Amino acid sequence: MTGRVKTCYTMAVIGLIKERLKYYIPRSIECTGDIRASVVLPIFQKDGEAHVVLTRRTAKVKAHPGEISFPGGMFEQKDGTTRTTALRETCEEIGLVGVRGRDIEIVGQLDDMRTLTGFVITPYVGIIPYPYEFKISPAEVAYLIFLPLAYLQKADPSIEEAAHQGKVERVQAIYYNNERIWGATCRILLNFRQVLVDGKVQS
Repeated sequence: MTGRVKTCYTMAVIGLIKERLKYYIPRSIECTGDIRASVVLPIFQKDGEAHVVLTRRTAKVKAHPGEISFPGGMFEQKDGTTRTTALRETCEEIGLVGVRGRDIEIVGQLDDMRTLTGFVITPYVGIIPYPYEFKISPAEVAYLIFLPLAYLQKADPSIEEAAHQGKVERVQAIYYNNERIWGATCRILLNFRQVLVDGKVQS
């Protein structure tokens, strides 16, 4: 572990997250509203250690069934902004009351990511209280995964193949408790990790 990564554990974790994201300028991808989506990386601190909340999608959902993702969804014109979309969908999927900022503090934004299925995702990072009484939507979310930031910091991504519409592409993946976190979700996590390390985008 490098000296820079150790910094995450010598400073207050939530304070570090806020400081890094305060000055981070995310990369944006231009796209039309019909393929725009946004998500929240909800983060809570337990016993001095930060955890990222992820969801296992049910087999019932139309897009990316059974995959690991962040709470979020498709942009709607009535939302006005992707931030509002992310908060609305997070409330609907895991019961996090954040549309009015009551239970979540958005502290920054990460790089836009394009999925294999053509969506462009705008990720927001939010701090939430702990413990929290999540209320998951059974139609959309099978269960929640609490990924320790310490685990993410040391995770070594593998390169795997994923098939979509007859094409095979190479994607990054990490595993946590036998859960496969891959594709755009994995890339968002790695972007977040790199921002915490030195505030720079991965090369």
